[in-house]
Amino acid sequence: MSGHVRLDGGYGGSDDGESAVGDLNQRQAQILEAVRTNGAVSVSELAGQFSVTTQTIRRDLKVLGERGLLVKGFGGAFAAPGVARYTYSERHNTEVEIKRDLVEALRPLLFNGATIFVGLGTTFHTLHSVIADFPGVLIATPNLEVVYSCALHTDATVYVYGGYVRNKDTSVLTLGGASRQTFKFDIAIIGASAIDRDGAVLEFDPMEVDLTRDILTQSRQVVLVAHEGKFERKAPHVVTHLRDIDVLVTNGEPAAHFEDPGVLQGLRLVLA
Repeated sequence: MSGHVRLDGGYGGSDDGESAVGDLNQRQAQILEAVRTNGAVSVSELAGQFSVTTQTIRRDLKVLGERGLLVKGFGGAFAAPGVARYTYSERHNTEVEIKRDLVEALRPLLFNGATIFVGLGTTFHTLHSVIADFPGVLIATPNLEVVYSCALHTDATVYVYGGYVRNKDTSVLTLGGASRQTFKFDIAIIGASAIDRDGAVLEFDPMEVDLTRDILTQSRQVVLVAHEGKFERKAPHVVTHLRDIDVLVTNGEPAAHFEDPGVLQGLRLVLA
């Protein structure tokens, strides 16, 4: 949670957003906006930003936490689990061509009859166009768009990871249970909200983190798909590290984004 917290102006949401925050005061609304923008905030940074005591900030965070708008942590707060960092429509309509290219770059990694996990994220919404060329594939995913498109447009067997649907999104956040342990995946295709300069793969939602960590232990090969913009972002939760990834599918020049370009050694780099 280090770094300067963005507090650009007052809170300006939609009508639905205004009803959700209710009678929050201006500072509380701005704290909420900072959490949604940065993924996480620290008590000390907020206290300095607003020129109030840390006790005042903790009281604000308690109010926001009790309303389910964020999750309090030691020394700070995080975006609430189950709340998308960006809405589905915002993410679906960004970098559309780049996402298609990234998905096409997966083609040489797939094979007939493969058992494949597909993670969350709008990057994978055109995956059916590639899967259709590989007979006998089994897809297991919490990504409802992948479920829908692969079930309708391919001959793949499709399993849905059960749980609840994230608000205003097409993601199923799965609940724990032995059913998650029955698969052995040939390939796990995952995304990321951010990739840190030390090679850490990051996410905003802790429930998504738990799911992905489980999948990594059940997979013969792990493929991370991330467009170049993910290297310039931050998120509070560590999923894994590039040293534990087998293949990185991306665009641009990823080595320039790391303090030590050696973090890319040992993995296969596929440029879209």
